[in-house]
Amino acid sequence: MKTIKSLFVTLLALLSFSACEKDGDKIYLQSLEGNELMATADKVELNADLAQNIVLSLAWTEQTIQLSDSSVGTTTTVTNYVEASLSEDFTASVYQTEATGLSIAFTGLELNSLASQIGATNGQANTIYFRLAGTTGINIPAAYSNVVSVSVTPYEMDMNTGIVLLSNDQTENLGETGVTFHSPDADGIYHGFIAIPTAWYHILFKEGDGSIWGTSGSEGAFHLTDDANNSLQNMWFPGTAGCYYVIVDTQAAQWSALHISSLSVSGLTSESIDLTLDQTTNQWVGTFTADAAGSRTITINGQGEQYNVETGDGSGTATGIAFAADGEHVALAETAGNITVDVPQAGECTVRLNLYDPTNCTVSVEAGAAELPGGGDSGEETPVTLPESLDVVSYSTGSEVILTTLYPTGSESGVYTGTYSGEVRDQINIVDRTNSVWYGCDPDENSQLSSQDDKWNIWFDGTGAVTLTIDLTNMTWNYTAN
Repeated sequence: MKTIKSLFVTLLALLSFSACEKDGDKIYLQSLEGNELMATADKVELNADLAQNIVLSLAWTEQTIQLSDSSVGTTTTVTNYVEASLSEDFTASVYQTEATGLSIAFTGLELNSLASQIGATNGQANTIYFRLAGTTGINIPAAYSNVVSVSVTPYEMDMNTGIVLLSNDQTENLGETGVTFHSPDADGIYHGFIAIPTAWYHILFKEGDGSIWGTSGSEGAFHLTDDANNSLQNMWFPGTAGCYYVIVDTQAAQWSALHISSLSVSGLTSESIDLTLDQTTNQWVGTFTADAAGSRTITINGQGEQYNVETGDGSGTATGIAFAADGEHVALAETAGNITVDVPQAGECTVRLNLYDPTNCTVSVEAGAAELPGGGDSGEETPVTLPESLDVVSYSTGSEVILTTLYPTGSESGVYTGTYSGEVRDQINIVDRTNSVWYGCDPDENSQLSSQDDKWNIWFDGTGAVTLTIDLTNMTWNYTAN
């Protein structure tokens, strides 16, 4: 009897299941409606200056999932992908990235990289087609939006060269310094020499793709970031002016600065020749008296201090400096190597180590005795291009603080004036941003301006407001109490 009852229960269950099928109680996913895609621009011309700016945005309407019974909801989710191609039917190379929300924005760097990935030609307009692909699962055909086209002119990214930008205590980009560092393998690791005119010199570093690197504020000195949202600050040098060998390693997000405090050359005379840094040209120069013309084998040695993430910006690690031949050039080395130079004549000559171009560091000997930096008068010349203004800055707090700005008087070329009434009265420099020159005063004649290594900081006696006058024609300065 129990067996018969069980059979009846099973039969009723089967009949019930059959009835559900006949009544249409199963719900089917019929289709996914495509989106309506829109672009904020139909033409974009890219360059490195736009790398961090939003240059193009795409937006779209929300997708609708169609079911066999419109009265029933679904928990099915839609995954959207933005696709881009140089062909309108997307048969050529396709760029694809997953998108969340109802829009996506591209910086200049991101759009330039996208264009490169799909084979766009640099320097000319390329029509790039965009569409949105939506899918509800693997192996389910995508629903596509309409196609929008944008004319994009990409630029060539020189990842072998990094540009040193001048900055300040506010981490502003004040323009290119004229100094570049080199990455031989275009792998984000750059090196080069820079002559900084003053302590706590501030820079930023710009790659060929437009990325701008600075100090990671959350980690401190010599740690790098290119993320503006990661407390990006300027990169600052330690409290010593002069020549530095810099390595910027974007892979490790670190940089280092080797201060070269002294250099000497052996092999030209019976005694070694001390070299003097010419900051304006980033050359080390020395004079000597040659006994005869001809080929000579020399070595270059010196002393320095290494600064990096381990040392911070306080006290550097004492480090020996040495150069060796590297093909037709010279380069830093673990130990000094033999370098061959030609001495052009007997008598007075000048030996010159040129570190300006990181791809072409050279040492040479020329006839005649050049005037060494810092010799004679103040060594200052009126700039070829007079600046629109001069900043009066102080380093008394360990970083650059702009005290006031001086402007041309209008009556005399090269004369600037302004007032200052603050409490800071010492460790002051006059900064010509246009020509990247930091002026102090001449140690032997305090009324003369000087940008040499041995310059003194400017100071104001007393308290209260002063009127400061700078004369770049005669290279003098003065102030009067108001």
